[in-house]
Amino acid sequence: MSRADARNTIDVFDLARQRGIVEGRLAFGAARRLRASLRDAAGGIEYRLQGFVDERGRPAARLHLRGDLPLTCDHCGRAMNLQLDHEATFYFLRDESELAALPVVPDEDAEPLLGSSAFDVSTLVEDEAILCIPVSPRHAECAPSTEAPESSTSETRTNPFAKLPGLLRKNGR
Repeated sequence: MSRADARNTIDVFDLARQRGIVEGRLAFGAARRLRASLRDAAGGIEYRLQGFVDERGRPAARLHLRGDLPLTCDHCGRAMNLQLDHEATFYFLRDESELAALPVVPDEDAEPLLGSSAFDVSTLVEDEAILCIPVSPRHAECAPSTEAPESSTSETRTNPFAKLPGLLRKNGR
C-alpha cells in the first residue's frame, strides 16, 4: 500500500503490474472544479485506487470514492449532503492513437484512460466525484413525485379540446 507523491502522481502501469494500492484524501479546497459545485470547501473525499491486470491482459485499476458532498438543494435552496460511495474501473492505454482506435462499446464495464508514468490521481478523483453530482440535486422530500396523480374511478377525464369545435362554430369560424 502506498500514497501518491506530493504532486499526487503515480505510474499506473507499475501500479497495475504490482497490484498496488494508492489511498488518500482529496480536500475540497484542492479540487477547484469540484468546489465550484459545492456549498462549502470544508471536507474532502477519501479514495482508494487499486491496480491490477484485467482478464484481457490490460493494465487496469479500480477506484473507490467515499465522502459527503455538501450541496444545495435546487428545489428549496437548503443545505444537503450527498453521500458518495462510488466505484469505477478503468484500463490504461499507452498513447492517444491506441485510445482513438478503440471501438465504442456501450456495455464495457471498464472505461479506457490514457495512462502514464506521471498519472495525476487527484484529477481522476475530482473527475469521478463531479460525475457523481446530479444535474439537479434535491432532498428526497423535494424530488418530483414519480407516482401518477390519483384519479377517482367515477370521475372521467374529459379532453380539454373536446369543446373547441363547438366554440369555433359559435364564434362563426
